[in-house]
Amino acid sequence: MPPTLLAQHDIESLERATLDAVCPAAQSELPGWLLPFDAADIGRARSAIPLLHHGLDIASLPAIEQLYRDNGLPPTFRIADTPGLRHWQARLLALGYRQTAPVHVQIASVADMQAAADLSNSVHGSHNASQPANVVLLDTPGHAWASVYTSQGFDAEDGALRVQLLSRSRFARYAYVQKAGVSLAAGTACISRDWLSVHGMRTLPHAQGQGLGTSLLTAFVGLARQRGITRAFLQVEADNAPALALYRRFGFATTWTYHYWKAPV
Repeated sequence: MPPTLLAQHDIESLERATLDAVCPAAQSELPGWLLPFDAADIGRARSAIPLLHHGLDIASLPAIEQLYRDNGLPPTFRIADTPGLRHWQARLLALGYRQTAPVHVQIASVADMQAAADLSNSVHGSHNASQPANVVLLDTPGHAWASVYTSQGFDAEDGALRVQLLSRSRFARYAYVQKAGVSLAAGTACISRDWLSVHGMRTLPHAQGQGLGTSLLTAFVGLARQRGITRAFLQVEADNAPALALYRRFGFATTWTYHYWKAPV
């Protein structure tokens, strides 16, 4: 399937909305670039982000590298696999930067997400498409939400860092699913810059296949509709087949793919 194209101003608003969600400790800007800085080893919170997918002068690379070093961080770039950024990829490769696994940026209309939620509810006999009965949606993070990320089956250190970052955002709503007093799945939705963005979707390994991710996304659809939001985005690793299948059912399609480029040690 070919990528879904976005206008330039939409690319910029999506990237700014991403930082609204992950909320790095500090950030700066250079023309065409967002520069977040955070001690947490979470790529989106500590990598240089192009706001343009073409026309970015390679001459700004040393200044970006120096800003990251000045903030005590190794230079890292998050570069979209688009023709207009090929010269950046070539230069980073020549400098010995290491390329990580691909990540898809996907978008969907809230209307398509609602259609998927309605279909799921008709199959399972639910009468409330905007707030599934087993989903708790809160304005502030709490243990019931956070515990999913550090549960057995996940990297507890990585999970704690994600909880820390997502808990900072003033745009976030926190959702979790509990059964018998145990949190089985969690996710975060942010409303910012006319986007619904979905982050940190997790389901405990033994609870997968029970439709809990569908329930979380359905709750987020209701939140978006309440706020008059018409479009959504998320980021998903390209090899995460179960997540990709879930998001495809909710109308998400890839608009671009990126890699992190990490400076040589």
